[in-house]
Amino acid sequence: MKLRSKVAAIATTALAIGGVTMAAAPAHADLVTLCSGHGGAITLPTDLAVPAGKSCYLDGTVIQGDVTVRQGANLHIVGGEIEGQVIVQKDGYFDAQESTVADRVVNRGSYGTYLEDSSAGAALRTVPVEGGNTDGFAYVVDSSVRNVNAEVGSVYLSGSRVSGAFKATGVEYADIYDSVVRGALTVTDPASGGILCDSEVIGSATYTGGTGPVAVGAGETEGFCSSVNYVDGDLTVTGVSGGVYIDNNIVGGDLVTSGNNPTAQIGDNNRVRGGVLTQEVALRSLSAAVVEEIEAHEEELAEEVEEARSETIDEAMAAGPAF
Repeated sequence: MKLRSKVAAIATTALAIGGVTMAAAPAHADLVTLCSGHGGAITLPTDLAVPAGKSCYLDGTVIQGDVTVRQGANLHIVGGEIEGQVIVQKDGYFDAQESTVADRVVNRGSYGTYLEDSSAGAALRTVPVEGGNTDGFAYVVDSSVRNVNAEVGSVYLSGSRVSGAFKATGVEYADIYDSVVRGALTVTDPASGGILCDSEVIGSATYTGGTGPVAVGAGETEGFCSSVNYVDGDLTVTGVSGGVYIDNNIVGGDLVTSGNNPTAQIGDNNRVRGGVLTQEVALRSLSAAVVEEIEAHEEELAEEVEEARSETIDEAMAAGPAF
């Protein structure tokens, strides 16, 4: 789901009128530009930091260094370029639209990161820190990252591409829709499970543990999936206590389910090239509670992003020019 804001459109127009271009020199590690307010199409030959509790809105800005979104700060960048990495600290928010990040994006106990029509040249990471936000999010729409390594919060991919592995351990949930993972997909102990829908995994897909429902390709009749998943390697789901639903998958390796309570529900529309090693019962329709829980993930994230983006733009425009 793409989020478009009237506030964003108005702010973009204002910045376009006042945009300038600054000659660029190589970035210096000891120089940091502080951003509290709004900026346009300039090139900053320095690192950039958003001070704690402040908001920064950038339109067409090129940053030739690293970016730090400090505690409780917000950064929204549109049509920009970050030549280094982005670190989002406790309760911070980072929102990139039609932008590129050459290096990694790291959530360190942050409120969240939203990538829309954007790319990160290295990892998208979420890591827990003492006193940090434990229910933050990494929300990726129509974007690309090299790999995903999440250890906290929620992870949601839609229409996106992961060039390498996707790994989520101890997260709230890991949902993947209409996306490609060109490496192993590993989800371990998610509190609220996850779904793999209309997607390709060019490796093995493994779900282990967790107390939430796991749906792999299931739910076509409920409107979740319009086509099949393709898993190049093995598809393994074990030790899940919140319900397992598997259907509409092409599996290049083995299909393995065991130790799930209740027993995994396996549909008739799986095509498995390897062995089928399962403890299973026939697939029934997903319960209303499961359907509601899965549908709520995107709805809640979209609301959080729209609110955070609008707040960021409003505060940044009110603060005046940043540089």
